Amino acid sequence: MTPLSLTEARRRFLDGADLPPCSVPESILRSWRRCQGLGLDVGRWRPPSRLTESELSDRRDENADWLQLARPTIDALFDSVLDDGHVLIVADRSGLILDEMGHPDFLDRAERVALTPGMDWREDVRGTNAIGTALVLGGAATVRGGEHFLERNRQLSCTAQAIHDPQGQLLGVIDVSGQPRRLHDAHRLQVEAAVRHIEQRLFDRQTARLHELRLASEPALLATPRCGRLGFDDEGVLRAANRVALASLGLDRTALGRSRFVDLCGQSLEHWLSRHDTHVASLRHAGGVLSARLLLARPPAELAVPQREPSGRSRETSSAEPANAAAGMLGVGLPAGLLDTARRLLDADIPVLLLGETGVGKERFVQALHAGCSRRGRPLVAVNCAAIPEGLIESELFGYEEGAFTGARRQGSKGRLREADGGVLFLDEIGDMPASLQARLLRVLQERVVQPLGGGAGQRVDVRIVAATHRDLAHEVAAGRFRADLYYRLGHYPLRLPPLRERGDVAQIAGALLADHGGAQRGITLSPELAAFVRRYPWPGNLRQLDNLLRTLLALVDDGTLLTPTHLPDTLRDDAAPQAGGDAALQAALARHGGNASAAARALGISRSTLYRRLGRG
Repeated sequence: MTPLSLTEARRRFLDGADLPPCSVPESILRSWRRCQGLGLDVGRWRPPSRLTESELSDRRDENADWLQLARPTIDALFDSVLDDGHVLIVADRSGLILDEMGHPDFLDRAERVALTPGMDWREDVRGTNAIGTALVLGGAATVRGGEHFLERNRQLSCTAQAIHDPQGQLLGVIDVSGQPRRLHDAHRLQVEAAVRHIEQRLFDRQTARLHELRLASEPALLATPRCGRLGFDDEGVLRAANRVALASLGLDRTALGRSRFVDLCGQSLEHWLSRHDTHVASLRHAGGVLSARLLLARPPAELAVPQREPSGRSRETSSAEPANAAAGMLGVGLPAGLLDTARRLLDADIPVLLLGETGVGKERFVQALHAGCSRRGRPLVAVNCAAIPEGLIESELFGYEEGAFTGARRQGSKGRLREADGGVLFLDEIGDMPASLQARLLRVLQERVVQPLGGGAGQRVDVRIVAATHRDLAHEVAAGRFRADLYYRLGHYPLRLPPLRERGDVAQIAGALLADHGGAQRGITLSPELAAFVRRYPWPGNLRQLDNLLRTLLALVDDGTLLTPTHLPDTLRDDAAPQAGGDAALQAALARHGGNASAAARALGISRSTLYRRLGRG
């Protein structure tokens, strides 16, 4: 029987008729049935009230431990989906949206369906949707257009993945939402890779006192992020596991705290150590044979947190690891001491002004700066002055009192300046700030007092300022588009981040980025041909474009892959084809393949039509 169209399948489901097989994904059909059993009406829905700013702040504080650890990965994922016009959403274990970042064109649409912070997106409240359904499944969910149960959500397509800690506890969910025709499988893979990386970091942080057994189908995979990981206490009881290990052994999360080393491995932990030590061994189980390696728990002395010097710097690198890692990745090709200069300015309460083209890594630089400055333990609050509609940026920055304007939330809004009190405020793309707000911002910088919209008493704030722009602010001042007094207040010592094309060997930078995203652990490397392309390509999108490409390739290839120009998307593949030698290189490829144009084109990583065009035949 021919599967029905989604529209027809939806109509027949709501009419109570049977559906032909494969008309709707089974996970969607089960969700529709759950929603129907709960009495949800596809056409009539009244949204629950939004949390107040204070309530939302409390919920964020409740999730602060895992959110702080996940933030670098979330920010990197956001960078990779922003240009596609999507929004990135972080929700807690109950489906409440904690944070949302995205393209301004789609943020308006998300607001119309209440896909915004402080709103509840559980499946039993919003019907079938990626956030709520992923939480019900405890895994991944993709919901496209009409697969949403509620009619009002059909303008969305969403893909989400639930996050678990090593003890099996559900923490929250990461979601990417966009227009139905613009969400692709690559976005699903990016979300899954991001969650895998977050869970890996959680495992690293929470299981140092456990003995770790790693599992994989072959020894080479034991050092990669895709291996299975089990954590046992000194008594041999299973206390932690990742989803790969559970799947490999046919277990679920109920095994945690119940299963023992001897049950899973056929011998006690002590016996394993006496026979195998920490070398690779074979583990037989019902599904076959796995390669295994046991890593002993770290001694308590190694787990001690180092004391900080009065200057705020750590004697060791444990607390400063995020800063050092970020600085190391960013530092390739940057002027020597740039990050340290920025840190000294910020710690002296001198505004840091970063100048550079779009995509040069200003956001990453600020994250590394915050992680290494004296306010590393306080909030880093970012505001993209170009992404927030002009009519909202004033309330976003300064906050407002209840009833300040039509549509204002009950209890008002704290505003980003007050959220950053005691920490750092990052004003991205400040060159796009409306002129009407520049005077108010200047007044805050001078007086350190925030006056919310709608009146009320001014509130004193203690914030350090980092601003960034791709515009030539001196030119903007001369043209009358940017206040001279604000420019001189911010620009004590402007710092320029060079574009990628000026940062030396771009292939070396690509290698550092690849390693940072786990490529080296997975045995994924750049071929000489792809490295040559990376060096000669102009990278108009700078570091962001290169990083997004590498993250996407990592999501699409298997462990041990040698990345070549054939792995590039069509939009880049032609540019990656050999240019030097022109016809000679093409003719040589044709000769090697006996005149077979299709085979020669594949070897060169270009389409057959491009081959003919360059040979002058098309």
